[in-house]
Amino acid sequence: MDWLDLTTSITDGMAYWPDNAPVRIRRTLSMADGAAANVSEISMSVHTGTHVDAPLHFLADGMDAAQLNLSHLMGPALLVAVDSERFISQADIAHLQLAPGSRVLFKTRNSDREWSLEPFDPNFVRVGADAAAWLRAQGVVCVGVDYLSVGAADTHHNLLGAGISVIEGLALQHAAPGEYELLCLPLKIAGTDGAPARVLARRIDSR
Repeated sequence: MDWLDLTTSITDGMAYWPDNAPVRIRRTLSMADGAAANVSEISMSVHTGTHVDAPLHFLADGMDAAQLNLSHLMGPALLVAVDSERFISQADIAHLQLAPGSRVLFKTRNSDREWSLEPFDPNFVRVGADAAAWLRAQGVVCVGVDYLSVGAADTHHNLLGAGISVIEGLALQHAAPGEYELLCLPLKIAGTDGAPARVLARRIDSR
């Protein structure tokens, strides 16, 4: 099976969390202007596009992005479609059979559009605190979502406080629900509370 790229492209002026730094990309050296090579620079928040939250994001003494447990970010993962208007609740996902060590990616109405190219949407679908607590109780090790945030502070605390890896900003527009092999590699940036990541997934044949 082919690998699917679940990474949102980083583009100049793309959607970003309102109190974070906007994305700015510019060419600093150009062959068209006589330079020997093209060179670009980028300025953005580490919580831009597809990225992984480090525990330090919401825990004062939490690990930084260079210390993330990569084993949580690679392996079998379940992609689940959830028809929630605003919050993914425990009732929405309590039917899932999740063993300890599971990875879960949530596809919502956020994926009905190319959200990264539109203005920030404060009404995006997010994981509610009750759902986060339930996922924590099931022993999941990774939760992924299709917008810039998994949820409010209590949701982050429930997940990051339990050592659960959080992937935000996934591009799930063309991914069907089902079981996948997941590969998520965040940049190893020391001292930061998150890091951009490239995320690939390959459908697991259930036959």
